[in-house]
Amino acid sequence: MSISKGLFIGSLIGTAISLLDKHTRQNAVTNMQHAKEVVTDYEHMTTSLNSTAEKIKRTAVKISDDAVFVKKQLEELKGITPVVASIIHDTKEAFFNGDTRNQERKLVSSIQYIPETGSERR
Repeated sequence: MSISKGLFIGSLIGTAISLLDKHTRQNAVTNMQHAKEVVTDYEHMTTSLNSTAEKIKRTAVKISDDAVFVKKQLEELKGITPVVASIIHDTKEAFFNGDTRNQERKLVSSIQYIPETGSERR
């Protein structure tokens, strides 16, 4: 006799012995009825699937919106970085070279200052 055949017969015998207990039989019947109700309740399954699909769709849209926001922020950061580096470089030169001239800066946005070129300085 093969091992799989022996395991199958053993499981049948074990199930039959466990069903001799009244409490186990009642639980088995209740579980089988519940499983049958769940499988045959197509409306509930359809509603559940539609709800899950809608949640997935909303999550995908949110992730897409977040990716667009991050991309926009990175583009803005690329523009800011050279300006900030220029400001730091100018400040360093002013302190270490003893340059006390007041350099005018033109306001471009609330977070960016661009130094005026040498020909526009006073």
